[in-house]
Amino acid sequence: MIRVCLIGKDTAKEKALLESRSDIDLYMVELGNFEDMLDDIARSYPHVLVISDVCGGIDADALCMHTYLRSPETKTLIISDTEADYHRLEATGFSCKGFMLHQQRHAIVRAVNVINDGESWLSRKLVTTLLNQLATGALSGKRKLQLVKHQ
Repeated sequence: MIRVCLIGKDTAKEKALLESRSDIDLYMVELGNFEDMLDDIARSYPHVLVISDVCGGIDADALCMHTYLRSPETKTLIISDTEADYHRLEATGFSCKGFMLHQQRHAIVRAVNVINDGESWLSRKLVTTLLNQLATGALSGKRKLQLVKHQ
């Protein structure tokens, strides 16, 4: 059984799709005070936290990061109406396991299963950006080879 916590406005479609599955135990968190939301999330002890920042009212990036700090085993998926980029992933403290566009929410069950299995749900463009960042960091961090004098 996958415990899923869902939070955000305009999440009726996601709720219906997740509730239709017998292998998913869904818990809803009401929007409100940031600390209260964090406490409600912690009490539900979810495997996967789904945060929708569509229609505003929630700072999904901060909620994702603070959830990770409280319970690192919780994996987070953010549903947004804007494509995620490197800076958005960085704003979550690199703790977000997936980003989904609002238009793709019909695939919410598949995304939850993928994330629960330990994989990521990221666009190819974001994966390419991440790989480029890693490569750039690795190349710039390399020390120059030094010749060793033999005696």
